[in-house]
Amino acid sequence: MCFTKKMPHASQIVISISLFFMSMVAVAQKTSDIKQFNLVVAQVEELKKTDLVLSLKQLTAFENVLGALTVEQNLLYFKLLAEIQIEQNRYSAAKKTTSKGLTIGKRLASPSILMSELSYLRGFAFESLGDIPQATKEYKKGLEAAESLHDKIQVAVGLINLGAIAYLTDNYKRSLILLNDAYNIAGQTDDEELKGTANTELGIVYAHLGQDEQAMEYYQQSYIHFKKAGLLLAAHNSLHNIAISHIRKKNYDQAITVFKTIINESNKDTPSDNMFNIYSGMAWAHLKKEDSNPDAAYEYLLMAKPYLQSTEKIDHQLGFYFDEANILYKLGRLDEALNSIARIEELLVNHQEMPRRKRKGYVNITNLKAKVFYKQEKFKQAYETKSRVIILTDRLYENEDNRSITQVRLRLENEQADKQNKVLQSQQIRYETSFNEAKLESEQQRVYLILGALLALAFAWVLIKLIQNQRKLKVALSVDKLTGTANRRSLMAKSKQAFDFAKNKQDDLSLLMIDIDHFKDINERLGHSLGDKILAKVAILCQDGLTVNDIFGRFNGEEFMVCLPKTSMTSAMEIGENIRACINKYSWQFSHIETVSVSIGVATLIDDKDLITLVKRAEDQLYQAKASGRNKVCG
Repeated sequence: MCFTKKMPHASQIVISISLFFMSMVAVAQKTSDIKQFNLVVAQVEELKKTDLVLSLKQLTAFENVLGALTVEQNLLYFKLLAEIQIEQNRYSAAKKTTSKGLTIGKRLASPSILMSELSYLRGFAFESLGDIPQATKEYKKGLEAAESLHDKIQVAVGLINLGAIAYLTDNYKRSLILLNDAYNIAGQTDDEELKGTANTELGIVYAHLGQDEQAMEYYQQSYIHFKKAGLLLAAHNSLHNIAISHIRKKNYDQAITVFKTIINESNKDTPSDNMFNIYSGMAWAHLKKEDSNPDAAYEYLLMAKPYLQSTEKIDHQLGFYFDEANILYKLGRLDEALNSIARIEELLVNHQEMPRRKRKGYVNITNLKAKVFYKQEKFKQAYETKSRVIILTDRLYENEDNRSITQVRLRLENEQADKQNKVLQSQQIRYETSFNEAKLESEQQRVYLILGALLALAFAWVLIKLIQNQRKLKVALSVDKLTGTANRRSLMAKSKQAFDFAKNKQDDLSLLMIDIDHFKDINERLGHSLGDKILAKVAILCQDGLTVNDIFGRFNGEEFMVCLPKTSMTSAMEIGENIRACINKYSWQFSHIETVSVSIGVATLIDDKDLITLVKRAEDQLYQAKASGRNKVCG
């Protein structure tokens, strides 16, 4: 009896000892997993620069033991996984991965910079999938987190992301402000990747603004920074941007040479999006070069096509069918060209809500469609399509004079527009007469229809040119050609509107009169060419310190004026001081000149009867700043 009662007690001891040893083994295993993970993370960080497949394999080996890792390690896992997925152009997968990471991050007792990085990656996934509003929200969340933690590098990354969104939505002024802030922050760090990214995005903005030389300089700098960081794929992206700049400047053979360099250096880890860009770029260069080779262009486009199947970017699909339509048109394969155009139209159903660059592409492809119809002798359809081009062109340029920054490169004359208008009216009369008389026998009707359609196409073409020239003329008449800012006429007209509004509403309004110190000496010493460059750069530096509601322009010579609606004297003085300090601290890349300074006069609306009176008071303060030693703000 006694023996049988003691048996359960002995079993309990054995079980307790077993459980103790099992828990010790589990703790030891967990400690081992954590240490092993930390070692692998360091390897993956380096390995993903050169071998994405192997780095992914090493990382996902921990997928089944995530529960044994800390929350911070989980966040690091999902961040690295998302980075690799994005490099592989798997944006939908990256979106899911970052969502998991951000959900786990809610368990943290205090903020982590990894949450900021995950938000940025999630935003980029949305941006690549075409959801700009959601991408913007994610970028702002990430930036808020980075600012709360005072992380300089991640703050710069957030500014770069939002700067990219700004130029994608045609807000170039905001884009330049954000990206220049990021560029300055990056310059204070040793992070070569950050410097490369800031240079890349600035290059893209300046390319959008038609300033190809400046864009090229930024692309070349980005390539150098990425090479220093050992980031081959990012360096190839910079080379791709350089090749596109050559295409924009019609240096097609140089573009082909750069594309071949990328192809030779590419490997199995080069993402499909990158390979698609390279081959489609080669196709376009061969099509557009002086000795155009449509057959070679089509061969390269066929090389690009397999990579299109694995991309999730709508821009790449649009680009492919646009290139295909143009090449097929050159090859005389007109029905196939129409099929490619139809695919574009399916993708651009809501083109009016898209950024200006996509709407411009839609105009170009509609114009190509009219050409195809004309070659097929479908004159009625050609005329209707060309009429559509006129409407779209008008919409495209209706806000041209409101773009934040523009460089007017064309000189147009009113006389030329008048002559074209007379030709237009004459051709319209001829078209109507020919078309009304085309009620003869069947063969005669065909002859008249062809004649009428030809005249209509000529009429449409002249009308398009007239509209474009008139739009550009309107911009030219309101913009100072040297600095790209508002000229005196436009500046005073806009300022008068702001002045009248402030008077009626009894709002604050202030003026800044800005004058470059010793500018005549600069011109005499260094020449007018260099003086013009300094003048243009000072204009850019002034604008960097202003908001979208401020009115800025060239008043005369080396003098600029700023009209600041709803701005008190105190605020205006602060703005003036910021502009003065910014220009005074700027490092000029010219020999024989180290610093440039400005004097600024400030005046605020009190009981001024008109704008001229207020301008006069601001100029009086400017003279006071000059008289008291220059490089000062007086108000």
